[in-house]
Amino acid sequence: MSLIHALTVLQASRPAHAIAETNHMVIAVFQIVHVFGFIFLLAPSLLLVLRLLGLVLPDQPVEYILRGSRPLVGLGLAMTLSSGVLMFLTGPLHYYANSAFDLKMVFLLAALVIQALVFVVLGSRRAVSLSLARVGVGLSIVAWLAVSVAARAIAFV
Repeated sequence: MSLIHALTVLQASRPAHAIAETNHMVIAVFQIVHVFGFIFLLAPSLLLVLRLLGLVLPDQPVEYILRGSRPLVGLGLAMTLSSGVLMFLTGPLHYYANSAFDLKMVFLLAALVIQALVFVVLGSRRAVSLSLARVGVGLSIVAWLAVSVAARAIAFV
């Protein structure tokens, strides 16, 4: 079975048809949930950058901020991935043929790996140089911004 055939079967499935044929407002809700999930994923990284630059919460240890932001990151990841899968179901063949979608998936994988590494390294009690921490968190934010730019490009490709 080829990938094209599998995507055709997926697109013809009952759940895909149910979502694709619903009111356009349902898809709009999926998009809103997707964006809010993205914001929940990005907010802790932004808070870390601001903390590492000494602009906010200077008396709080980085580990405390990371521990407190884990539920938000988990919620954001769940919201983004679930709504993303539901939106993908509406047209897997369209997304498969879209080079911007491919780019988004590459950036998404990179952003998830970078953010996980940053959270693990900074969350451990090992000594990490401040400049290395800033670079890691900065890379995470750049990767997430690349995901959002590629996502926006999907509509135009």
